Amino acid sequence: MNCAISVIVPIFNAEKWLLRCLNRILHQPFHSIELLLVNDGSTDQSGAVCEEFAASDSRIKVLHKSNGGTSSAKNAGLQAASGKYVVFLDADDAIDESYFVKLYATAEEHACDIVVSGYETVPNKLSVVPGFQLHTLMNGKQFVLSAPSVHSGNDLCFVWRSLFLRDTLKKNEVLFHEGLTVGEDTIFHLQTMLAAERVYAIPDPLYFYTVNNLDSLMSCPYKPYLEKSLSLQYQLRQQLSEKSGLIAHKHYKKDMAAYHIRSILGMLLRNVRNSPIPVSKSDVARVINLDMITRSAKELGFTYACLSFKEYLYYLAIKFRWSAVLFHWEFHPPAIASILSFGILGRSKRMNNRTFR
Repeated sequence: MNCAISVIVPIFNAEKWLLRCLNRILHQPFHSIELLLVNDGSTDQSGAVCEEFAASDSRIKVLHKSNGGTSSAKNAGLQAASGKYVVFLDADDAIDESYFVKLYATAEEHACDIVVSGYETVPNKLSVVPGFQLHTLMNGKQFVLSAPSVHSGNDLCFVWRSLFLRDTLKKNEVLFHEGLTVGEDTIFHLQTMLAAERVYAIPDPLYFYTVNNLDSLMSCPYKPYLEKSLSLQYQLRQQLSEKSGLIAHKHYKKDMAAYHIRSILGMLLRNVRNSPIPVSKSDVARVINLDMITRSAKELGFTYACLSFKEYLYYLAIKFRWSAVLFHWEFHPPAIASILSFGILGRSKRMNNRTFR
């Protein structure tokens, strides 16, 4: 099939959302698409729903495979794609009626490798504009650096907000990392952007991202794979950043460090809290001694921007690896007495030239 856009939808037990998702795609005013539905070992009726739609529309191709995770499903779709451009959509989300029209028109007008759009969260209707410089054609490295907080702003997190030139992906052998179960979009986005010569961002909220889907893998209270996956993601992010020279830029390096302290560490500790096994001090010690946490704290030094004095005390406990303090604070609140007994407050008072923002 010769078409403008290959639309890849990884599907795992998405029966309840498929009707809305597929109808939104198929009833777009833009018709030059192929729709690749990758059934990743679903145990509900998702596969049957896909086949029913395929029987009535020649643009649809259904790929059935054993369960291998979202990265594996997206890669299977990529290998089967034939369109000039590629987009990846999630089965529990929806797209604006101008999604294909605007992304394709922008890509064609500027001969883009990648076009990035805004999105809107559902059901709270928060409109998110790309943090990158808008309406400006740049190479991928310039594009990434144009976002003042590309990591903490989650500007790389979601591939469904982007349209990719398939030849660029093929030429640079870019695939999703199948060892990642969290953050695979971030690494794919970063790798693709760094290989791209022409990237462009538009503010239009073309995608509707469902944030309260309790059936989502990310909504599971405990994820046994989380620590390993986030550590691998950090290694890959660091390697790509060093190889490309991104890490030499102070705002990029500081933002990546702050992101791992403020966001990733909290995610890891919440996961420990939700573990079916009773939490111990050694669990907290293991987390705060992860390479991504110790390196990030070292990079930030004593200049970490905090919103309160209490947050700065917490940060100092992380920086100096006082796992006992963090254990009591996280799992036996209130624990300010424990913090004071370890002398952190006295240490902080002597740092009277610090500001807390």
